[in-house]
Amino acid sequence: MTDPTVQNEQPQQTPHAPTGAKKSKPVMTKSEAISILRLAANRLNAKKSTGPKTKETKDRVRHNACRHGFTGQVLIMTVEEREAFDVFVAGVLSDFAPVGTYETFLANSIAEDSWRLNQIRARCSNLAAVGAFEGAGNNYDSLEGQNHQVEDAAVDAAIERDRAKELALLSLYMQRTQRACEKHKKELIELQQARKARREAELEEARLLFQLAETDGLAFSPKENGFDFSLVEIQAYTRRFHLLNNAKKRDREYRDKNFPLEIARTSGKAA
Repeated sequence: MTDPTVQNEQPQQTPHAPTGAKKSKPVMTKSEAISILRLAANRLNAKKSTGPKTKETKDRVRHNACRHGFTGQVLIMTVEEREAFDVFVAGVLSDFAPVGTYETFLANSIAEDSWRLNQIRARCSNLAAVGAFEGAGNNYDSLEGQNHQVEDAAVDAAIERDRAKELALLSLYMQRTQRACEKHKKELIELQQARKARREAELEEARLLFQLAETDGLAFSPKENGFDFSLVEIQAYTRRFHLLNNAKKRDREYRDKNFPLEIARTSGKAA
């Protein structure tokens, strides 16, 4: 007999959509629709773009803004200028072989100053060419069959007369750039000489301590003695030091044996 107070607990069933019913599509927002239309328009415009056509736009894109590898500054140059500039600067840096940030700054300054000097010299020379294009020597045309050098000299003189202010300004820029270049070069050479002298002094100290440890049969640690050199560097320097001393000794013996009169004559002049 079933207790009327006890109700059978039946699991609730979730109603299912009828078979074959279509799912509703998500509604596109206004901003999403605009984004899709804008993307389609950009793609269409990209296909139609053929690059600069007018002379003004072509001249504008001739110059590229490139970031300097060391200074991080933006330099605006033509593609041809940029290639020549990079090769020139790399060559100067290789010649001076700077070590550290400040030496590299000075070497880079020398390279840029030298590049600027070349530009100024080229502009001075180009003024004469501009004068020829502008007809500065039209009033001095040489006669047929006469040497054209007369006309060239007249053009140069006309340029010096009519462009004297520009030439004087370029000369002033050249002098200032030359002084800056010499200043940077002097500072860099002094800095490198001081660095090399410090290194030589430290290597000499390391050699003496290494020889002392080796004579006493002890291990030598460059780092424990405050040196940044490796043990291989110190050993190589020690070997070269003694080879050079032996070479100087042999050189004296060779001169005493083969050139005794020359040595005596030199000693007499010194006295």
